Amino acid sequence: SKIEALSGHVDVETKIDEGSVFKIKLPLTLAIIQAMLVRVQEEMYAIPLGSIDSTINIQPEEIKTVQNKEVIVLRGEIIPIIRMEKMLQVPHVKDSDETFVVVVHTGEAKAGIVVDSLIGQQEIVIKTLGSLFTGLKMFSGATVLGDGRVALILDVATMMQ
Repeated sequence: SKIEALSGHVDVETKIDEGSVFKIKLPLTLAIIQAMLVRVQEEMYAIPLGSIDSTINIQPEEIKTVQNKEVIVLRGEIIPIIRMEKMLQVPHVKDSDETFVVVVHTGEAKAGIVVDSLIGQQEIVIKTLGSLFTGLKMFSGATVLGDGRVALILDVATMMQ
């Protein structure tokens, strides 16, 4: 019933004195990945773990400006930062004492995504967004969390362009 609920099906082939073969078929649009759940203001987002190098907690004064771009220095490497509030165009609510940065990569390029808090790692099922969200390139899909809330999945490669 769980597989059918995901629009899949099960085939069972049995041969006497040989055994049974169970074939589970799921749609290609269905994928389960490990992700880091983060919070920006009151909304939750998922960042695929395969794109994450590390998560760090920095002080606001550690963010520097180089050529009109905000950067941090991490282990001698200059990493540009992306403020989720600006990307999502949500108003800035408050400055906190600590800043959480999720350092992500695509190929050799790295960036730090600034979020309000880190929730934790979780296995998530990727669901497609549908035609209403075709213009939003920074999201690769969505997932329904255990409590019924929806979290959008960030497309790290698109965000870093």
